[in-house]
Amino acid sequence: RDGSTHVIPVKATSNPADVEGSELVIVLVKSWATGESVRPLRSYLTRDAVVLTLQNGLGNAAQLRSALLHDGVRPHVWLGVTTQAAIRTAPGSVRHTGEGITVIGRKSNEVNTRLRQIATTLTSADIPTSAVDDIHRWVWRKLAVNAAINPVTALAGVPNREVRENRDLQNACRLLATEATAVANARGLALDTQEVLNAVSEVATATGDNRSSMLVDLENGLRTEIDAINGAIVREARRRGIAVPANQLVTSLIRAREGHPKQS
Repeated sequence: RDGSTHVIPVKATSNPADVEGSELVIVLVKSWATGESVRPLRSYLTRDAVVLTLQNGLGNAAQLRSALLHDGVRPHVWLGVTTQAAIRTAPGSVRHTGEGITVIGRKSNEVNTRLRQIATTLTSADIPTSAVDDIHRWVWRKLAVNAAINPVTALAGVPNREVRENRDLQNACRLLATEATAVANARGLALDTQEVLNAVSEVATATGDNRSSMLVDLENGLRTEIDAINGAIVREARRRGIAVPANQLVTSLIRAREGHPKQS
């Protein structure tokens, strides 16, 4: 972000056996590719390994637990969210566009020694990370922010800054975020609408030049993460008898644009 350039060699492999002996596996693929991407790894990960999702949306941890089950055992699956922002400017080239926070936690909410060790390791690698005991609230907080920014920028075809500068887009974001917050609160997560709207504004400011991943996917004819973001809010709202018409609308519109079938 200060304009300096670093060349960092990365060892890449397509051989799943190369994960054998790993203590920590971080999953960063698109949400719809979660199960398929990790399934080849399951026979090489022990029950003592930790698999950490830092992905967008809901349902990734459940997909990981299912896909990694092997001979009746599976590794630990823990959750995290990050608001670090970057854009890929060319193949193999990434520009860091916004500082953010990274938090990690466990399904049980207890912060144990190993979780703290992982947070320390990531922090020492210049990815400031905190271990938290309310990770589900953090997941829904980011979900609500993504649910506001991603489909709005994708459908309007604008960079992130426009959701802060354009009043009509602000109103659309407010509707989406308010519905998401209501569903989160129905789950007992005590999420504040104004907190989410402030986060939307902060993200739009910090990543003003960015085009959201959903917009980039649509522009490139790729499948988006709409089903794991707004679609997930719609499904959870339906289970709880809550009306979320704005999220239902943008989910249908994005699905129509991308041309992929509706997910169950």
